Amino acid sequence: MARVKANRQSSPQSNIKPLLKPEHLWANRVSAFWGEIVPYLRYVVQSGLGMVLVFGIVAGIALYASFIEHIPPLFPVRELAWVLISPLVAYMTIRTFLVPADLVFLLRQEHKLGAYIRKSLRYSLFPRMLLLIMGWVILWPLYHRADPEPKSFLVMLFVLIMLKLVALHGSWVERHISDVRWRFILRAVRYVWAWGVTACWLWLDIAMAGIVTGAAGILYIICARRIPALRFPWEAHMEAERVHVNRVYTFLGGFVDLPTMNERRFARPWLDWLGNRFAFRRDQAYGYLLTKTFLRSELLGIILRLVAIGLLLLWWTRHTMWNGFILLLFLTAIHAQCNALYQMHRHDVWRLLYPLEKDARTKAVLQLSTEIQVIVTLLLLIPIWTGMTSFGYRLSVSILSALFIIFFRLQNKAKHRKQDDDED
Repeated sequence: MARVKANRQSSPQSNIKPLLKPEHLWANRVSAFWGEIVPYLRYVVQSGLGMVLVFGIVAGIALYASFIEHIPPLFPVRELAWVLISPLVAYMTIRTFLVPADLVFLLRQEHKLGAYIRKSLRYSLFPRMLLLIMGWVILWPLYHRADPEPKSFLVMLFVLIMLKLVALHGSWVERHISDVRWRFILRAVRYVWAWGVTACWLWLDIAMAGIVTGAAGILYIICARRIPALRFPWEAHMEAERVHVNRVYTFLGGFVDLPTMNERRFARPWLDWLGNRFAFRRDQAYGYLLTKTFLRSELLGIILRLVAIGLLLLWWTRHTMWNGFILLLFLTAIHAQCNALYQMHRHDVWRLLYPLEKDARTKAVLQLSTEIQVIVTLLLLIPIWTGMTSFGYRLSVSILSALFIIFFRLQNKAKHRKQDDDED
């Protein structure tokens, strides 16, 4: 793992220039953010993840083409389209690149930030709209062949674009809600609405789907506007920006040393027992500390999302021999994310004050990382073992997965201990 010194406190985003026009200020903020991120991307590529993704895309295209030519009878294409498209319609987050110092320098210019906000909305909508369009374009050949009454490609594309615009409006209104509880309720309503209207367009005829969707959309917008809202939610904008930046740096932390990461913490009391299983002993101090930190970190959410996507894909391919490749691909991706565990508490001062072993943290990281990968592997093997492939193939995939875990552990052990020796 390459070591790079990241100084987030002296970020170019902190150099506030209130005299700039909103368009110029927006351009400076965007260029400053990507100026911080782009230098780290080469370490992601050098880690081998880029090659794995390219190979995965090529193999995925071949698998998809083969599957389209031999679609099983009564294949649940509508259910699959509903599960894949609905999240793409519902998901919407808005980037504003606002920082805490803006409350001092830009508060009086709030009425002049209209152009800035419009650029923020366009910037936030474009990649998410593109992802939705790509999802529908990729899904269309399967939907067109397997659905007994497929709707027109252009009609569905237009509908999905309109639904995404409504989701953008809803997300923007949510951002202005002052009450956190109402904001959470409205976000939940947006997701329920998105899944519901997507189902309407997949199962109902065009006329009925249009009526139901139009009525639901109007009702959703009216309800959202009835809740008391702020004119310009500075704190909500900055909190959303902090969350997004932390997610980006959490991902990059799996590939490059970012000692100044300011991670987001979540209260998950129902998982406390996983950390409390450690005895109050010196040799288990880091095991307790790292487990507690991991359970409250953004990293747990990232791994859970990867597992959920992996289970969906493996269940879809459980009767084919492609599922072994998909399993190993997800194990590699999760291993890359587990590398972020090594950054946790690496630069704490207190570790130099207490009488702990020199390599106690490295041992605890290796143990926790291995435990996570073993649990994830067992979960991802469930669809493979419930498929109709041969027993020998399933056993071979299981053994190969175990060898992957052993290889990852030995690789991390050699790499991290070498880094510890260099630091000493």
